[in-house]
Amino acid sequence: MSADNYQQEKNSIRLTGRLVLRTFGKQTKSEHLAVYLVCDQGEYLIRPASANPFMNNPLMKLAGKTIIAEGYIVDYVFLARTWKEAE
Repeated sequence: MSADNYQQEKNSIRLTGRLVLRTFGKQTKSEHLAVYLVCDQGEYLIRPASANPFMNNPLMKLAGKTIIAEGYIVDYVFLARTWKEAE
């Protein structure tokens, strides 16, 4: 196990929040529709930890729903290892 993977597992957190679609990088070359997790702890751009950041986000289809996600935060991005729709 690499040191980076160990550190990420150690810092794993669980967040519950609503997924919303918003524009990321307004008026830049990077502008696109993105998925954000809005929760009590803050608002984070969210994507699966193992996903390519330049491909479609599979969480987009859950927009408007409340989820429980487990993962870690890097800067302003929550990298989700697992997620499920909240009851």
